[in-house]
Amino acid sequence: AELTRDLSRLLQHGDESFEHFDLTLYDESARPKMERVFQVCRTFAQTFRPGTMNLLLQGGTGLGKTHLSSAIAKEVINAGYAVIYDSAQNVFGEYEDNHFGRAKTDVKRFENADLLIIDDLGAEFVSSFSVAAFYNLLNVRTLNGRSTIVSTNLSPKELNRNYQERITSRLFGEFTVLHFFGRDVRMLRVEARGGAAE
Repeated sequence: AELTRDLSRLLQHGDESFEHFDLTLYDESARPKMERVFQVCRTFAQTFRPGTMNLLLQGGTGLGKTHLSSAIAKEVINAGYAVIYDSAQNVFGEYEDNHFGRAKTDVKRFENADLLIIDDLGAEFVSSFSVAAFYNLLNVRTLNGRSTIVSTNLSPKELNRNYQERITSRLFGEFTVLHFFGRDVRMLRVEARGGAAE
């Protein structure tokens, strides 16, 4: 129940599901690539077993990364698995609080959840502590046979610069990388309504 509550707090509109993912918003060049991304995400959710696969969702703002990772989270929770969905900033912030004795929660839950979804990697303040925490978290989850999804707006070069090669080699070696293409879907929806950005 706590996980579901956390999830609903983080979701933007509550309608992030595979049924509400609108592929027609992507232009002709992006749509075939996004159809593949959609199929991989849906199959991941429908056939989920801890430790079978990790996903790295990579691409610009407003291309559907949060929508699809939220849809995965809902489906995997409904199948009875323990899912944690949180921003990179919150995850690494909790590790820092735990390290300095300010913890209100147990960070072991990030290590033990069947599926951990880290949203918006790169938006947090990157420090040597957060990089070490991220590396250790990936390591522990891999050793425990747990699945992880990471979404980021950063390019491979930016990921390498921020998180060092030992992390990026793990992300690109042990994760299925899904590149998100197209124009900002949120802005396209606003334009379609003829309104200003919310």
